[in-house]
Amino acid sequence: MGLQPLEFADCLTDSPFFRTKLLEHERELDCTSKFIKQLIHHGKDVYSAAKQFSKAQKLLAKDLMEFKFECIGNQLTDDEIFISKSLNEFGKFIEKIEDHRDILIKAAEDQFVKPLENFRKENIVAAKEEKKNFDKQTAKFCQSQERYLNMKTSKSNDSAMQEADTQVEFEKKAFYTASMKYVLKLQEVQEKKKFEFVEILLSYMLGWLTFYHQGYVDLEDFRSYDSTLRQLLQKTRESFECTKDEAQILMSKMLNENKGLKPLDQSGTLKGFTRQGYLYLMEKKALGTTAWTKYYCQYKKETKEFYLILYNQMGGKLNEPEKYTLEKCVRRASDTIERRFCFDVTLKEKSVPLTFQALSDEDRRQWLDAMDGKEPTYTVHNVRPEESMLDDIGFTFIRKSIAAIESRGLQEQGLYRVVGVSSKVNNLLKIALDPKKAEKLSYDDPSVWETKTITSAVKSYLRSLPEPLMTFRLHESFIRAA
Repeated sequence: MGLQPLEFADCLTDSPFFRTKLLEHERELDCTSKFIKQLIHHGKDVYSAAKQFSKAQKLLAKDLMEFKFECIGNQLTDDEIFISKSLNEFGKFIEKIEDHRDILIKAAEDQFVKPLENFRKENIVAAKEEKKNFDKQTAKFCQSQERYLNMKTSKSNDSAMQEADTQVEFEKKAFYTASMKYVLKLQEVQEKKKFEFVEILLSYMLGWLTFYHQGYVDLEDFRSYDSTLRQLLQKTRESFECTKDEAQILMSKMLNENKGLKPLDQSGTLKGFTRQGYLYLMEKKALGTTAWTKYYCQYKKETKEFYLILYNQMGGKLNEPEKYTLEKCVRRASDTIERRFCFDVTLKEKSVPLTFQALSDEDRRQWLDAMDGKEPTYTVHNVRPEESMLDDIGFTFIRKSIAAIESRGLQEQGLYRVVGVSSKVNNLLKIALDPKKAEKLSYDDPSVWETKTITSAVKSYLRSLPEPLMTFRLHESFIRAA
């Protein structure tokens, strides 16, 4: 069973399955690193002590034959199979000449030790440096995302929100870049292992065979194998160079196709699911407290199957998915919860709806689209009779409010969406709808009546009317016109 391929598209979802594949590649990288160190150590033993030559050569031959040369993919080509068996073949050739003791070793350091050390330094060590950067960006992005999603809408002004939106998108872009660079480096190491690494050992083989008087017989047999292997290595090298350029172009395209700070397109990463990604689930804790737990969620629209996987990118363990059936999905009204981007999901297996927080407003919209999400039903507040009629005072309140909003609120973000403080909204309605106080009401000072307070008051007043502005009587006429 070979290593699972790593795709750039997997970097965008950063799913638990992608992290598991990364771990397999990292284990293989550690195995290769340890193997190279072992080769260098045994090689030095061979060159430093003629008396230990036979013993060291047998150890080296054993290492080569026992090492499992992994390639990416489940179905290997004939060329990859031939290359993957090359180390085993090298070990067999060493065993054939083990009886010959006369040694003439020249330029051992330059032909064997240094090339292996350079290969490890330039490839494996470099890959581990990319991993450090990837882990650093992962922690940085996740922590930034936690801070971003923990922002309280009631305590943060619009400029702070906008700055937070910009910052989290920058962190996301840096995280995706580090992730793709790390994947690209892992791919390079695995591919270079097929030619550079094997070429070093191939040179080692040729060198030793020429130093043996009796080795000329074995060398003739080896030349045929050497010619075939070199052709395959050159072919693999050329294929790698071509694939490397294409991979660089693909990585640049995926990182730069969306200018500005728009979310990167993840449509090519679904693989059988209508929507998938990370969501935060609100969970009740002891003493009436709540906690937001991160889950990787997957949804199939055709079967309404909804999967929850408890997972966190920072060292998380892959848990078994929890499978549920979706009944309905409703966007959470902003004035009913302190956190942004929330929506409720009702599942057949759960008695109460679950509240999830998406990663952004666009992310919530896509989840709602996938789940056929509905808008929330607003309940009518208990108000005094004089506050529920669209009379002269009500008309005056609406006109003055809209005039104030249009005069100073059109440049504000989230107009009619950002919710005002309930106590201030109720106080404004109380004054504006009181015939004795309405005339003295002024919106000139934004510090007294914020724009979000005015918009929330307008919405609250219109909701409390006994019938919609379009009226029930004209409903059918409007439907026919539409």
